[in-house]
Amino acid sequence: MSWVGVLLALSCRLVAAEPRVVELAIRGGVLAPAQQVVRVQVGDDVTLRWTSDRVLTLHLHGYDLESRVVPGAPTTMRFVARAAGRFPIERHDEHPGREATLTYLEVHPR
Repeated sequence: MSWVGVLLALSCRLVAAEPRVVELAIRGGVLAPAQQVVRVQVGDDVTLRWTSDRVLTLHLHGYDLESRVVPGAPTTMRFVARAAGRFPIERHDEHPGREATLTYLEVHPR
């Protein structure tokens, strides 16, 4: 393959990465069924924008991100999806022992 071909192939891969903004509304401690899995691709610039009707902390396993969400104030988790796999996002209430998986982040290879 020529240098031009290599550069063209690399530039196509870079262009394929997209910014992804996903709106996630937690009501009564759960998400709507359609939000049970968030799917992105490796390289995507991902923003998860959370709202909730009560105070809680969210933890994205595998990426080790944590955010506190309060009613009336959207909270964002922003990251580049570098690791492929399926990662749980857990809800931690203010009361210990009430953790629960809200959704899964699935990061698919390009």
